[in-house]
Amino acid sequence: MTMKRVDPGVEVAAMPVPDMANLPNDLAPAVKFSAPTDEDMASVAALRSSSEPWKSRGETVEDSLKALTALRPFVHVAKVQNQVVGYVTVERDGPVPGAAYMRNIVVRPELRRRGLGMAVLNQALQVARDMFRKTIALRVDPANAPAVSFYRNAGFTTVATVVSKKSGKLRLLMSREL
Repeated sequence: MTMKRVDPGVEVAAMPVPDMANLPNDLAPAVKFSAPTDEDMASVAALRSSSEPWKSRGETVEDSLKALTALRPFVHVAKVQNQVVGYVTVERDGPVPGAAYMRNIVVRPELRRRGLGMAVLNQALQVARDMFRKTIALRVDPANAPAVSFYRNAGFTTVATVVSKKSGKLRLLMSREL
C-alpha cells in the first residue's frame, strides 16, 4: 500500500462569494490591499486554480497553494468588504534586468470590467516603485487578447517574444516605465 504524505497547514476551502448587490459599480475606491493571511492564501489559491491559464493546465487548489506559498513574500491581496477579490505578485527581479517582475495578476471573473483590475495593477506599480525599480515587466499569452489589450492600455509595450519554460508556448514579454 502506498501512502501519500499530507502536509499539515492551511485548510483549502471554497472562496466566499462577495455580496454582489452591495458592491459599488466602481470597485477601485473600495479595494484594500494587504499581505496575505493563512486564510487569504486558501482563497487566493482557489481563485488561481479556477482562473486561466492554471485552470486549463488542470492545476488543483492544492497545487496553487503550493506554488503561491513559494511566492508568498511577493503576494499582495486585494479585498473588498473583507473578501478576497484578486491578487498580484510582484518580485524585485525578473526576466528584464533591473525591472520588477509581475508574475501573476488575477481578479475574480464576475468582478471584471469594474475598475478592479486597474486598481490591482496600480498596486503592482506602486510596489515596484517601493522596490526602487524604474521599470516593471510581465509575460502574457499573445492569444489572451483581453489581457494584452489591458496591458497596452495601461502603457505596457512588447519588448520581446519568448518561449515559456513550463508550457513551451510563446509569450509576449511586456514592460513599462514607472
